[in-house]
This record gives sequence, C-alpha cells and structure tokens, in this order.
Amino acid sequence: MAESNSPTTFQGSRDVNEFWARGDFQPRDGVQASPLIDGRAAMLAMCRAFLSARDYILLAGWDIRADLLMVRGEDARMGPDGSPEQEAFLAGLREEGLTDDALALWAEGRLRVSEVLGFAARRGVKAGVLLWDAPHLGMHITNDPKEQRKALEAAGVNCVLDTSSRKLTHMLEALHQKCAVVDGKVAFVGGVDLTLQADGDYDRWDTNAHPPESPERGSARRVSTHPWHDAHLRILGPAVADIQSNIVQRWADVIEREGGPEWPLAIPPASTTPLTGGVTAQITRTIPPDTYAFAPGGIKTIYESYMRAARAAQRYIYLESQYFWPEVYRGIDSLLWGGRSEEMAAFIEELAGALTRGAYVCLVLPDHPNCGRRYSDAGITLLSELAPDAVAAGRLLVFTLGASHPEAEAPGGMLYRPVYAHAKVGIVDDYWLTVGSANLNNRGFLNDAELNIAIVDPHMAGELRMSLWAEHLRARLEEITALRDIEAGVAALKQQAQENFDRVTRREPLQGHLLPYITSDKASEWGAVVNPEHGWLDSIEGGLGATAEAYRNRYL
Repeated sequence: MAESNSPTTFQGSRDVNEFWARGDFQPRDGVQASPLIDGRAAMLAMCRAFLSARDYILLAGWDIRADLLMVRGEDARMGPDGSPEQEAFLAGLREEGLTDDALALWAEGRLRVSEVLGFAARRGVKAGVLLWDAPHLGMHITNDPKEQRKALEAAGVNCVLDTSSRKLTHMLEALHQKCAVVDGKVAFVGGVDLTLQADGDYDRWDTNAHPPESPERGSARRVSTHPWHDAHLRILGPAVADIQSNIVQRWADVIEREGGPEWPLAIPPASTTPLTGGVTAQITRTIPPDTYAFAPGGIKTIYESYMRAARAAQRYIYLESQYFWPEVYRGIDSLLWGGRSEEMAAFIEELAGALTRGAYVCLVLPDHPNCGRRYSDAGITLLSELAPDAVAAGRLLVFTLGASHPEAEAPGGMLYRPVYAHAKVGIVDDYWLTVGSANLNNRGFLNDAELNIAIVDPHMAGELRMSLWAEHLRARLEEITALRDIEAGVAALKQQAQENFDRVTRREPLQGHLLPYITSDKASEWGAVVNPEHGWLDSIEGGLGATAEAYRNRYL
C-alpha cells in the first residue's frame, strides 16, 4: 500500500505492524470494505444482501425490532410501476442477485426486518439472530427481547437469546455487538442496530441530512424526535471469516448452556483467500471476562487497537463516539459512584501525548446522550488538563451535531434538536481507521461484548474522514477537495461550529450540523445554559447568551 494514495502524505515510512492488536484474530490481507454512513445506507445494503442470500444469514445484535422498516422513501421505488425509472431501478436490483420474488416483495414495500428475514427463510435460507437478552435494568431504550424473538420465529427465523451477561457480577454488562454475515461472502459491522425504541423514538434509520422532523423516521406509534448519526461497514474478503467465527463462537456457547438450533455450528468456515485490490484489516473484539467459555479471561483487542493507533499518531486523531468516559458508569449518573476506568485513563493519556506532540485531537459527541453526559464532560476536562498548551493552541476540538427547523411555537421561531451521535469511528493520520460497536468508555474497552474492524489503508482512511466531515459540514462537491488537507479541514470545522453557534444565538437556521460541545462547567464562558444531563441545544429555552465571543476566543 503506497502512502502516495493518501490524501495526507507523511515524512518517512511507517511500520504497519505497530497498529495491529495481539492475541485474537490476526490481520487479513485482501479485504474490501465500503463505508455505510447513517442508517439509511446501512439498512439498504443489509436488506439487499439478506434478500440475495442463498444459504444462510447470521446476525448478532444488541437490540432488534422485528417490525422495523429497512427501506424507505425514494429507496423503495423510483416511480410508478412500469415507468422507465422504476424498471431501471428493478433491473439494478436484479443485477445484485435479487430474484423476481424478491423484487415483488420490494415493489410491495414489505421490507420490515421480519418480512425480509422471513422471505429468506421461506426460500430455504437458514436465518439466525443472536439477540442480547437484556435484563431491562436501566436499559430503557431496548425492546423486550422475548417479544422480538416471538415475532421473528413466527416469520421462520431462528432467534437465540444470549443470556451470557445474566450474572450478579455482570448485570450492567451489555452484549453490544452489531454484525451480520451472509453466505460467508459479505459481512456488516458497525454501530447500526436494526431497531428503534419501543415507544417509536430513537429510530436508527436516518438520512445524512438528519432533518429534525421527518415523516419517514419513526413508527406507527410516533415520529422519532431524535435525528440519528451512525456508521457501518460492508465487508468482503477474508475478514468475513472472523466475523462469522465470532458469531458462531457466541452462538455455540449459548446453546451449550440452554439448547437451541445447532445449524450455525455446521457452517463451513468462510474463505480466507485475499481479494484483488483489497486492504489489510483486523477484526477486533471486547469480550468481558467470565462471560463466554471460549474466552474466560476476556479479550481486549479493541482497546489495544485504539491505544496503538493513538500512540502512533503524528498529525491528527479523529473520534466519533456516543460516550467519552474516564469513569466507570454503574447506572447512576454521578462521578462519585463508579471509580476511574484504567483503560480509559490510559487512552486519554495517549490522546494527551498526541496533543503534546503537536497533533490535533477532534471529538464528535452527542449533546444529549441517553446517559452519562457528566462522564463525557469529565473526560474532556481531564484531557484538557493533561495537555493545556495544546488546548491553548486550539488543537483539541470537541463538537456535537444539531439540526434546525422553523417552528412558530419554538423560542425565537426556530426549533433546534441534537443529532444523536451514535457512530463509533476512529481515524488517525489518514492512515488507520476503525468502525464498530465499541464506545470510548469502560464498557467499550472492557465490560461489554463489542466488535470492530481496524483497517490500515491511506486512501480508505482519508476518504472516510472526508465523507464524515463533508456530511457534518453539508459541504458542496467543490468544497470537498479542500478537506483533503488536514489544516484546511480542521479550519472548516472550527469555522462552521462558530458560525452555527452564532446562528443559534440569533435563532437562525443551521448550516450543516456542526456545533460546539459545551461542558457544564464552561457554560458561563459560552453564554449558554447547559443542562448537565441534556446538554445545551435542548436547553435554549432557559436562555442562550447573545455573544459567540467565547467560541472565538477558545478555538480561533
């Protein structure tokens, strides 16, 4: 892999081996990976793959909703039946392997999770879902796994409930992996669950425009009030074998204890033959200790992968995460309860080291996470204290995402809503990237079951960074080229966050989605009201200062 393919070039060579974790799945050459940014793209790709399946589908999820519609809006059809646009659309689906029966299902709009997997099962495809059996102790945005299993089994899908975290010592552990394998040929890994909250909110399907209100987002019960940003990867080649092995290992462990369908254990291993034009990639995992018999001591290769990448960073570290917690979260939103996470403390020290070396560190976090905003605030404060000179130089950047819509009843006539930043993405120096299910906290690094993929490829890392930045900026095509330069891209992020903060103070529409993340202890400096749990964008009824000078002084 020549570094000349990278949008950002480096002085000297790099040892690719410094990025690979040890002790679990090994790096694989010849892997092809395609980014699927946001739920619309991820679910569309998964739906096509599931309908094209010939032998089997294996899926592991934190949560699932059997009646979730996977394909919506213009993706469902391009025109009336028989129109040239619709016929060309169907021809494209047929080229991807969809049969006439699958095309009929598509044309009828019967593309809910249970309908798609049930269609595969009726065609003789073995379909299996490994679903976390959540105890519903504080897990308020999950659906009842037993009800979802019943709905899936009614459609002919095998659903095994994973009870591996149901131990007194593991009651706050989540089995959080989000991955799927089809026929041992294509796999999906990332942050997108095929679900929405039981009451209809927190719908994982969303477009990259993230409108604050959308008739396509939500369910029959209600319209989702939270725009949702996420990331997934579609994977071909040797890494598929490791993703399949992960699901089968977990499945075997569960049915050994509780019984269940054994057919996944008989599936032949997927091919490990490298694909031409592929890149080098490694499947990394977090498996908590004393959870599965195949790893009684646990696995921490996601943590090791992040640590190695941060340690090797020369120019920048870009991170998107739902959480950024230096403390252990134990279900109560208080920093006095959990104690310090050794893994996160060490990672934050590595980030501080990169800042001290002169690199940028950029974080994108949700303004209104479902829990633990105080913890993320504490992580930002700790990182700032470890690298004060870099903070003063403007190299530590922390953003959140928002959306706006004119609304007569909203304060100042403009409705603002946080975009829920749920993606779990890391990119270093346009050289290394990771996408998966692991957040930046004790759970992602130690206490929950997680699955990521790490890739070393200058072209792919740079393109993913530019795609994400272009979405957050809502950049025009002619502007994307400028993002290839790190300094120019960082300047664009700073500028738009400043301008959007100004727009909020004036109650004007946002341009793009980027906004500053404001910690509670810095609220007065920004002239903002920050709720320690719900952030500042949802708190503007309480008053937002009329000046953005604090932002200019802090970052520009």
